[in-house]
Amino acid sequence: MSVVTGAGSGIGRAIAVRYARAGAKVVAGGPHLETLKQTTKMIQDEGGEACPLRVDVSRSEEVRDFTSKALRKYGKIDILVNNAGIFTLGPIENLAERDWDKVINVNLKGPFLCSKMIGRHMIERRNGVILNVSSISAQIPEPHLGAYTPSKAGLVGLTALLALEWAKYGIRVVGISPGPIRTPMHEREYSEEKLREARHKAVPLGRPGEPEEIASLAEFLVSDEAGFITGQTVIADGGSAISMFHTIRLLKEYATKNKDRR
Repeated sequence: MSVVTGAGSGIGRAIAVRYARAGAKVVAGGPHLETLKQTTKMIQDEGGEACPLRVDVSRSEEVRDFTSKALRKYGKIDILVNNAGIFTLGPIENLAERDWDKVINVNLKGPFLCSKMIGRHMIERRNGVILNVSSISAQIPEPHLGAYTPSKAGLVGLTALLALEWAKYGIRVVGISPGPIRTPMHEREYSEEKLREARHKAVPLGRPGEPEEIASLAEFLVSDEAGFITGQTVIADGGSAISMFHTIRLLKEYATKNKDRR
């Protein structure tokens, strides 16, 4: 059985649907029950089995209750996907302390709490896989996203730490750092059309990724075929992390096209 947090939309929904297609029973977790019900309906319409469970991953009592309900429903948890994530926009000097805390609590404390409570069950069974969905912002600081970069960098560190401590229990812990993916969160971050187009051009592949492409990688990383991979966070970004000279070329092309308009 698989638990996926942040399963109400975007990457989390795509992973939940992908796992169900592969035959897994899925618990779709997140703060908004209505969107979770939509995800589970998509799975059930395809003949899969899933249930929605509301949870605020930043609150330990809710995570504890969520874990208990998931175990009562399906009896065991084989896979945990820590996907829930949020951000706030604005320069760091204007960032309110409450906004810093909110992002850190969801993006980093949440995976810690879920991993801790579900991990105890996995330790007892001496089996399990935890997948943490980070971001290339963990490797490349993204300005004006407040605590988002620190939270995702911390998640990469948590992935490595858990993998090291829990390997003796037969538990693998892996991560994915997606680049720009066509999700509701991405659309909010790049709400202006020209800004969104510029961001997509800066990707060497020339487009944003699709949630299903991340879900495909997520399926592989928790499978037996990836049985010797642990502690690693895989970057899936269309080449964004290595795009400095690609971006310079775009700027030169822009300057050349517009030199006669000055």
